[in-house]
Amino acid sequence: MRPEILTLIYSLILCLVCTVSSGVSVCSTDGMSIRGGEYSLSNGSNVGSELLYHCPDGYYPYPKRMHRCLGHNRWSPSPSRRGSECRVMTCPDPSELRNGEVSPGLLRYVVGDQTTYECHDGYAFAGSASRVCQSNGKWSGDTPICDHGSGHCRDPGVPPGAKRNGNMLDIGDRVTYECSLGLMLLGSKERICLEGGDWSGTEPVCYSKNYYDTPEEVSKYFSTSLENRLAISGLDDNTDGQQVQRSIQMRQGGKLHIYIALDNSGSISRDNFTVAKNCVTALINQISFFEVIPRYGILSFASEVNEIVDIFSPSSHSDMVLQNLNNVTYGKLNGTGSNLSKVFKKIHEKMAVFKERNELEDTQQAIIMFTDGKTNMGGSAEPTVIRIRNLMEEIHGKDWQKYLDIYVFGVGAEMNEEEINKLVSKKSSEKHFYKLRDDTKLTSLFKMIIDESNSVNLCGLSWDRDGDDSTTSKRQEYPWVVTISVLVGNEHSSCMGALVTPRFVLTAAHCFREKQIDMIKVKVSDQEDMTLEQKPIIHPEYDVFKKKDKGVSEFYDYDVALLKLNSDVKRSKYIRPICIPCTVSSIRASGLHTSTTCKAQEEFLLNQNSVPARFMSEWKGQMYEKDVQIKLKEKRESCIKDAEEAEGIKNYKEAVTKNFLCTGGTDDKVEDIACKGDSGGALYLKNLKRRIQVGVISWGVKDLCMGNNIPKPLSTATTRDYHINLFRMQKFLKEHLGEKKNETNYEPLKFVD
Repeated sequence: MRPEILTLIYSLILCLVCTVSSGVSVCSTDGMSIRGGEYSLSNGSNVGSELLYHCPDGYYPYPKRMHRCLGHNRWSPSPSRRGSECRVMTCPDPSELRNGEVSPGLLRYVVGDQTTYECHDGYAFAGSASRVCQSNGKWSGDTPICDHGSGHCRDPGVPPGAKRNGNMLDIGDRVTYECSLGLMLLGSKERICLEGGDWSGTEPVCYSKNYYDTPEEVSKYFSTSLENRLAISGLDDNTDGQQVQRSIQMRQGGKLHIYIALDNSGSISRDNFTVAKNCVTALINQISFFEVIPRYGILSFASEVNEIVDIFSPSSHSDMVLQNLNNVTYGKLNGTGSNLSKVFKKIHEKMAVFKERNELEDTQQAIIMFTDGKTNMGGSAEPTVIRIRNLMEEIHGKDWQKYLDIYVFGVGAEMNEEEINKLVSKKSSEKHFYKLRDDTKLTSLFKMIIDESNSVNLCGLSWDRDGDDSTTSKRQEYPWVVTISVLVGNEHSSCMGALVTPRFVLTAAHCFREKQIDMIKVKVSDQEDMTLEQKPIIHPEYDVFKKKDKGVSEFYDYDVALLKLNSDVKRSKYIRPICIPCTVSSIRASGLHTSTTCKAQEEFLLNQNSVPARFMSEWKGQMYEKDVQIKLKEKRESCIKDAEEAEGIKNYKEAVTKNFLCTGGTDDKVEDIACKGDSGGALYLKNLKRRIQVGVISWGVKDLCMGNNIPKPLSTATTRDYHINLFRMQKFLKEHLGEKKNETNYEPLKFVD
């Protein structure tokens, strides 16, 4: 065959291959625009890429929100010939108010429409008298109710867009609900009047497919529900009983198992999966603030179930869980199908084993799932969820619902909300299914899902600011810090201190060495100066001149003091005590069992040659956190020996007793060093998200801050700082901070032996 013919054939084949390849790998976006909005592509025009429509607030994409590229220039579902448009959001018809009137009566209610409600004579009104149709397709406020007061239970009302069957309101009576055409029912389809006067389940709602929850709603309901599960009864602190009143408390010694499942099926995009994974990471970090230490079971699923973390494994606690989770990558598991039933069966199997071991009596179960609710394998997951509920009822009887929570966070462009509704828990005044308009907002939401202002009874809680440099936000990083000003004649000196209870500040005794002190000012946050109830309580063995004849001009052993405030400070996320050793609260903050002894906690926290620690330093009105290493065991001797570099010390063994912790120098790295005004501040460890004070800053070899115009001068090889070890000050701390028979006007700390 002639060469030119071969060349022609080759060109035709190449052209054909290119054409076929092009048709398979891409989809044209011609004609895919949306009137009034815009679209985004998850992976360009390639096969599997999702085209997602975005509309302004108060509008939704019609007729479809998402199309997926199948190749050969085909989209699924096929685009409408009339094109896509952004339509105004509507709210369900609110006109069904039994024994009352609704105005105005409209054919449809759109964003911004307002309605008012009133009851007929003889009926008491409850709920919201005025409601507004919101941009997310929901009505503001609560369902209006007109109640006659003649039933055992209050009239449960009729949510917008619904019809109710049943009018009897006595114990055991049932009411059922159904939604108008085009709306789906979420919540309880049937409710029963209970002996306590409440209705079973959760209030139903009727929504269109286009509704969504706002981040504020998710935070409000999920964080409250989660905090209830994490709260422990019998804490040594409490704030006006608020936590106790609203919480289903875990008993001391109670356990928590958390199962988390990530949908990795074909309907979940890489972005969806990444969002879910980041949410789980943020959630585990948030839970680590609390004193309950859960066991985790982490799963991903598609056609099959992949066990990322086995809840029976010793590595099922937070640190190892995060490591394993970090190694998980997006990818389909044995096909692109979705088998929701299989993942719940796996969880049920785990629970059944715990039951056989008699390990579920004091254990709460939380199942948190990230999915779109679509399943095309294994049938509905509802029968398996019912088996899980039955298992809990076998163990806990009629109170079983207190021990089980099933949450679902909707991810993906389209969801099967009605299937998800069958699976989630339904509890009065709680919400367990969450659907955001944009699931990319979930990650930032989960980073702050727990409101620390609701957890002010936790000592040592410190919050990361994530780049927020406002003064109030910075204060959340060091909410225990107290500044102390001492006035003697015309001489003014300053020290630091740490709030250790709402009534007491722990600081250094040498801050008050002068006998004739004219004034002491104690400032907590931006509050006014706090007044003292009595003179500073100095450790009885503190004597600065005790060893003057032994070559130590100033001796700082037992350099601790307590300041008793005239009244309790009001705790908040900006003002809260730090944890101190050998208390029940610090034992829990360390992640240890409450039976742990003081000695065991010391061995747990101070168990290395070098232990990372921190303290706060003030410079020109700004607070700075400084990093140091506590030198212990083999490294302690060389650290304390440098005390002889200080002026007035000839024998380091006399100057530095076993009551001191030593930091500074350049042994492991060049460390930060304390300044003169830092005396009395807390030397603390960062254990997870909790800070535990182990020392009080006392004295140093040399003041490197003098004359330096920088906030954080660095140590030299021999500049060391010495801090009073609080593990060795327990008798003093217990005497003044512990329980006293004749002292009832402040909260004591509970110490361990």
